[in-house]
Amino acid sequence: MGSRLITKDDIRCCFPERDRDANKGDFGYIALVGGSLPYSGAIRLAAMANCAMRAGAGVVSIALPKSLGYLVAEDILEATVYPLPEEDGYIKFRKEEFSGLLRRYRVIAVGMGMGNTDETFKCVEYLLKNYEGILIIDADGLNALSRMDKDTVRKSKAKIVLTPHAGEYSRLSGIDLEKVRTGDRAKLAADLAKELGCIVLLKGSVTAVSNGKETYLVDRGCPGMATAGSGDVLSGILAAVMSCNADKLLLAAAAGAYINGAAGELAEKENGQISMIASDTAKAVKEALAGFRT
Repeated sequence: MGSRLITKDDIRCCFPERDRDANKGDFGYIALVGGSLPYSGAIRLAAMANCAMRAGAGVVSIALPKSLGYLVAEDILEATVYPLPEEDGYIKFRKEEFSGLLRRYRVIAVGMGMGNTDETFKCVEYLLKNYEGILIIDADGLNALSRMDKDTVRKSKAKIVLTPHAGEYSRLSGIDLEKVRTGDRAKLAADLAKELGCIVLLKGSVTAVSNGKETYLVDRGCPGMATAGSGDVLSGILAAVMSCNADKLLLAAAAGAYINGAAGELAEKENGQISMIASDTAKAVKEALAGFRT
């Protein structure tokens, strides 16, 4: 089992020219699930400037606490809002509402700004046990997962993608944080992917993406991306790219990381290391995609 650096040429196949008679359903219905009153920006960043749709998705739904719907409605004209029950500004799990996500969406990304609550735990656990599509788990979804029996992941029928940074990886794996920060990133990603039977995207200055058998390394990105919300933007991009490439998920995950890093580099060039913010990366996704398509 080896690893190799991903190149621009490697990911061109993830963005083929579209047929003239194509329709939005051909490119995937995706749901971005997250947000809470204290962290409303996270889910907005995942979808901001149609970040996910710019990366290729056909239809994007933003599932968030119902009282926060107005916050995203003014930003995202092309996406739809999927209001969820809430309590004190946080998503409250109800099987009836979450069962609707199972039927329609090819990809679900969950966790961005949800809060580390028992209700988040219930939401993630339900999706793992009942969803059979592509499930991307990020942020507070990973915190919930770290408190869960790992067999829930191993037995899931979903195609699971985990997107931890070093701290989240440490909580998931039980490995000391300093060892994660200084360790072999390719091996760390591969080991956890193999243990859980999923794809692991270990974020960092060099991002490692592995399914336990193959590992891609992505060296795109910049210091300016070390800011709140960068992971939320990545989740939106990943969901869109993977919805169009269900037959090559590992490569699609690496492609999403590559595009995110390339967009970050463009944003830093425009705004500077210190001044750039995550929304600058989201706005640069369109430019980063230019030239990738065959």
